[in-house]
Amino acid sequence: MFENDELVEDYPSEPLLDDPHQRGPAAALLWGVFLGCSWTWIIGMVFPAMLLRDYGLKGWAAFAVPNVVGAAAMGTVLFKPKWSAELVRKHAVACHNFSVVTIAFHLYVITWLFTGLFGMAAVPMVVAAVGLCVGLGMRNRNTAMLYVAVGVAAISLGCLLWANAVAGTTAFTQWAAPPNAPYGPRLEPSAIWYFLPCSVLGFLLCPYLDLTFHRARINTKGGAGPSAFAFGFGVVFFAMIIFSVFYGEHILPFINGEPDAKLPRPWLILLGIHLTVQAAFTITLHARETIEDRVTGGISLPWLIGACGIAILLAMAVRIDDLPVKPITGGLTWGEAGYRGLLLLYGTAFPNYVWLIMIPAGRRPLTRLGFEARTGIYALSSAAAFAMAWMAFVQGNTTVVPYIFGLLIACRVVVQFLPKQRA
Repeated sequence: MFENDELVEDYPSEPLLDDPHQRGPAAALLWGVFLGCSWTWIIGMVFPAMLLRDYGLKGWAAFAVPNVVGAAAMGTVLFKPKWSAELVRKHAVACHNFSVVTIAFHLYVITWLFTGLFGMAAVPMVVAAVGLCVGLGMRNRNTAMLYVAVGVAAISLGCLLWANAVAGTTAFTQWAAPPNAPYGPRLEPSAIWYFLPCSVLGFLLCPYLDLTFHRARINTKGGAGPSAFAFGFGVVFFAMIIFSVFYGEHILPFINGEPDAKLPRPWLILLGIHLTVQAAFTITLHARETIEDRVTGGISLPWLIGACGIAILLAMAVRIDDLPVKPITGGLTWGEAGYRGLLLLYGTAFPNYVWLIMIPAGRRPLTRLGFEARTGIYALSSAAAFAMAWMAFVQGNTTVVPYIFGLLIACRVVVQFLPKQRA
């Protein structure tokens, strides 16, 4: 769809031949830290607490293992950097949409949850952290952001060590033994088997729409690429989501909307630092991808502003006191239901795009009719899958999950037989 000369410089560009950050162990380590921190966002920092409440420690495992394996696999599946560049050129609009929704998702959680945890001080904290990341990374955005990532990782790992000193091993043992856990498990033990395949689907396919991943893959050569992905997700990111086990019980009262919820002072400080720097770093990276936007014809910036505005207004609405809990939320607070609704996009619309559109339907391209039919199938199936996923993971009717997979498989079969151009 897009020719090489239509790509702006550094969107994401191939590195210069003499760039020392593209080959060797140092490049693998630096890009690995970049990847691990870029993926430590509002899902990895908040969703595990909900999973621990709903399923116990096995829920966290069902989230962590597919997440780490699926993200790390991208470095090997896209074995050549040019394969990653080709995907960006062909699917730039979808990749930009992924970044826009990711930023909006962060702003929703900052407005809904962070302000509950830290008060209105959360807003200037995040703004200052984003400004610091941008300022440090302005001189050479590829190289400088690698070292910013190292600083972000060091801060978060310092908070993890601090949390270990504060909580000891009790944070792990209480979740490993659900009867002793203060929250949960909320769902029946069998519910985990409905969540697991959805977790695998989302984390196996979503990474291919993440422009920060593509930036890392395009800018690493030889064995540095697969090694960076393995180290970034198997070590750095995995350490970050282990941290979520430590503080899960402390943020659940805020997620549950308990009116008297308070954070102990040590947790208030270390979570304020960890959550803020990681959220700011991810917002900075994805904002950079949406601003470098000539590839998509300039659609991302207005869409970004509108999506972020809607997310903030939605988060302000769900914070209204005494908002009645309706059957549509399955007994969850409106704040958590909104969070899960945004999260479901990463389990339905985005992986479905990879499943139906990014994966070719054959060696020959589709005809105009076939292209339009595939687009319609994608839109309708994504809407239906989202509705069923809401029933399953918000309202708690997990038995509809097999129908989601049946729908996606049937749509893929139809796509394979759409009319194709003659040789």
